[in-house]
Amino acid sequence: MLLLLLGCFMHYPLVPTTTAPVATTTGPVATAPAEPPPITFSPLEERLEVVFTASTDADQRDRLSNLRELLHAMRAKDPIAQRRVYDFADEQLKIEARSLPQSLPVDDGPGPIATPIEERPLGQTPPSPIDVLPSTAPSSTVQLPPTVALPTIPLPAAPSAADLLATARTQFAGSSYLDAIATLAPLTSAEAVALRKEAVDAWARSEREAAGAEFLAARALPAGPDRTAALQHAHDRLVAINARFPDNTFAATIADNIAKVGAELTP
Repeated sequence: MLLLLLGCFMHYPLVPTTTAPVATTTGPVATAPAEPPPITFSPLEERLEVVFTASTDADQRDRLSNLRELLHAMRAKDPIAQRRVYDFADEQLKIEARSLPQSLPVDDGPGPIATPIEERPLGQTPPSPIDVLPSTAPSSTVQLPPTVALPTIPLPAAPSAADLLATARTQFAGSSYLDAIATLAPLTSAEAVALRKEAVDAWARSEREAAGAEFLAARALPAGPDRTAALQHAHDRLVAINARFPDNTFAATIADNIAKVGAELTP
């Protein structure tokens, strides 16, 4: 019986169970794509300053100013957005350069990408067109129109002394005494001096008579500010006669008139 049991155990041997190994992968590990380097806008900015300096159109200069502000604002943006703005600005500068009166160098290719962004120090002026243009650029010569000979217009001859004297006599006859005096100013002949004296006296007499009429009208007014103002006006008109032409024949009489009007003004 015991042997029978042992035979049973020998006929069915115990087989140890094992755990199957876990399959592992040894292939390359996927990594995130590297971020592109930042864009350098310095080449575009230099080209922009060349076009801006050479332009004389106000609308074009406004567009270039807006484009300059856009490039400055894109310095802190991501490289993908910078690349798009760089391409747009590059094409825009080519268009703007074609409208200038002289040809400017146009950069057909994109600027460097892997180099770091260059910053211009504050207060530094933009490069001049002479510094930016390459030395191999073809020189442009401005063709000026041929000089047109203008007809020569002869200057009028200066009036002679006889002409001035005749003009002064005409002015004197028309009671334009001050005009006659001014016309006779450059003349020194005895006839001119005598005519000037007549014109001075005629003007002084005319002014004295006008001031006398104002004085009589003012004295007839009732006491008050209006009477005072009218008397003052007559007084000032008399003073102006002797002040302007102290050599007039009526200077002494006019001085007496001034004193008389002044007495009326004294309260």
